[in-house]
Amino acid sequence: MWDHYQYTGDTSYLREIYPVIKGSVDFFMDFLVPHPNGKWLVTNPSTSPENFTGSPGNSPYFDETTGSMLPGTTICDGSSIDMEIITDLFTNYAKAAAILGKDTGYAAKVQSTKARLRPPLVGAGGALQEWTEDWPQLEKQHRHSSPLYGLYPGHVFSVRYTPELIDPIKAVLNQRGDNSSMGWSKVWKITFWANLRAGNRADSILNSYLSEAWPQLFTRGGATVMQVDGTLGVTAAISEMLVQSNNGYIDLLPALPAGWSEGEFNGVCTVGAFVLDIKWQHNRVISAKVLSRKGGLCRIFTGARMVEFPTVAGGVYKISP
Repeated sequence: MWDHYQYTGDTSYLREIYPVIKGSVDFFMDFLVPHPNGKWLVTNPSTSPENFTGSPGNSPYFDETTGSMLPGTTICDGSSIDMEIITDLFTNYAKAAAILGKDTGYAAKVQSTKARLRPPLVGAGGALQEWTEDWPQLEKQHRHSSPLYGLYPGHVFSVRYTPELIDPIKAVLNQRGDNSSMGWSKVWKITFWANLRAGNRADSILNSYLSEAWPQLFTRGGATVMQVDGTLGVTAAISEMLVQSNNGYIDLLPALPAGWSEGEFNGVCTVGAFVLDIKWQHNRVISAKVLSRKGGLCRIFTGARMVEFPTVAGGVYKISP
């Protein structure tokens, strides 16, 4: 919902969804508990989706719900994905409250609580930890990449603002493998490498995805299954390779593979309610057109320079190389 507001700038919509965002914040303000170290707040109980922890004593058991043996439990406290989701939630709530001029005191309290959330941790092996404890995982190459939620679709990590965590993030991706799973899992990895500015790595996984997809390019999830999450997600992944806009400016061709040396796209929407048409040759932008739906300051990095200019609603602006 917050992303929809960011891409449209529709304050009437934001006012409508504000109670939902605040209600989510209310829940976690109540649910968070102190970690035993006395410094952090964590979720408890928690889980990192479907990944079985290598914690001491975690062993196979019979699950009465599924009627099958499971390798172990996924229960933990303060999983990284929980902390990253809540960090984004609290950040977005504070922005929404400021835009609407609401609940100033409560928003300040939420920000103080955010400062106490368990921070990202790097394990002894150099990888971003999936759990508060530096546990291994029972599956060698698990299909989920949950501790990297903060890179995509979240906004906790970035090459620009958290450079110290880029190598630990890459370590997780290298451990999970590019081709160890199918469908949506590969699509998610494309978005990660795109946000790490590794266009050729993202393209390699994309080509692997396409070799396994249905003839319509839909995600294959089995002998007869179409995965809608992967099918919709791959369009987002390709978009992330060509334009990103969540770091305070629009970044053109941030992860362009060597094999896409020329091309164009039209009608791509960005944060700030802008719509872009661009063309490129020899891996460089040769023309760009910007439609501003709401007006306001537009900042664009063309790959060669940063361009900044005011806009008015409905205005169309052309940018030369």
